[in-house]
Amino acid sequence: MTPSLRLLVAPLLLTACSPESGLNRIEEPPSVTITSPAPGALVRQGAPLRVEGVVDDSWDVPADLVVEWLVDGEPVPVLPAGDGRVALELDVEALPLGDLPLGLRALDSDDNLGEDLVVVELAGPEGAPVVVITTPGDGATFDVDAPIAFQGEATDLATAPDDLIFWWAVSPEAPLTEPFSGGGRSALLTEGWAAGEYTVTLWAQDDDGEQGQASVTVQVGDRPIDIIVDAQPGDLVFSEMMINPELVWDEVGEWVELYNTSDYAVDISGYSFHDDDYDAFTLAGPLIVQPGDYVVLCASTDPLENGGVTCDAWFNRDYRGDGLALANTADEVVLSRPDGLEIDWLHYDDSWFRAGVAIGVDPNHQDGNENDDPSRWCDQRSVMTSGEYGTPGRQNDPC
Repeated sequence: MTPSLRLLVAPLLLTACSPESGLNRIEEPPSVTITSPAPGALVRQGAPLRVEGVVDDSWDVPADLVVEWLVDGEPVPVLPAGDGRVALELDVEALPLGDLPLGLRALDSDDNLGEDLVVVELAGPEGAPVVVITTPGDGATFDVDAPIAFQGEATDLATAPDDLIFWWAVSPEAPLTEPFSGGGRSALLTEGWAAGEYTVTLWAQDDDGEQGQASVTVQVGDRPIDIIVDAQPGDLVFSEMMINPELVWDEVGEWVELYNTSDYAVDISGYSFHDDDYDAFTLAGPLIVQPGDYVVLCASTDPLENGGVTCDAWFNRDYRGDGLALANTADEVVLSRPDGLEIDWLHYDDSWFRAGVAIGVDPNHQDGNENDDPSRWCDQRSVMTSGEYGTPGRQNDPC
């Protein structure tokens, strides 16, 4: 082509493609491409999802295009950047799990529509199932060979309840029945366990292979009682005293009862039984007082000479410092730890008691403060084998 012809054709082409020419352009839709996320991508809840794309048109500039995202079928209008890029931050927390269609479409000034579509998989956030054992409670106690029902449940943000996988375990090993599981719950009934402590664990696994667990510890048979030696003030209290026996001599017939108010056993061997002066006696042991139980200290442990009293320990009745005697006037009785800490202290006088009758604190007021009040004490009415009155080693008569 000659230069003169080339100069003539160029203006004609420009004129034909310009809006002022009155000529129609070639009909074609805008170019639309979703660049992120990729088709089939796994998208998790728990963080916003950023979707990105590009729109272009052979005639309209990007700003003149009508552009919108389609999120699960719902339109979301957006304004393209100058280079045609479009982006959107999506909150996917409320969207249904499973296939999530994401569309992008653009409409040009000739009403030509261009669009693109990707489908991603929306799953719940990462994280192990949350597992709870609902029955029995931690620390529950059962009889030997008794049936025990275990029940638990699990929840997971990414896996439906029916799709969770459950299994149970016990340590030490013990027989387990086949569990029943469904709807996010699991249960089993077991029996034939020997005495001992068992830790039972429920596991749950979600579709991602993540596992959660919960455990309880149960006791089969009697639970071992913790035994301590360092009682605290008020853990043991004076609850009954035979101060002035009448049918046997004081030297063999005096006795004192203490009650364990705590929830643990206390070994009081080595403790001092004394008054506020110089009379004191160190108790021999082992001398373990179970929670909610009594211990009876006697001047003589022989029921044939002490008036038929069953005793737990002996104290030397001596008023010259090498033991302790219960004065028939005003006196104190004190129980102290080997380090000198007083566990209980009680003062009485001759208005508290009568000859041949033990005095006891009301069963509803057996604590280290209320047993200091004389009004909480009263004569015992139960008759012992000797014919005198008292309730050594068992619950007092009410006042």
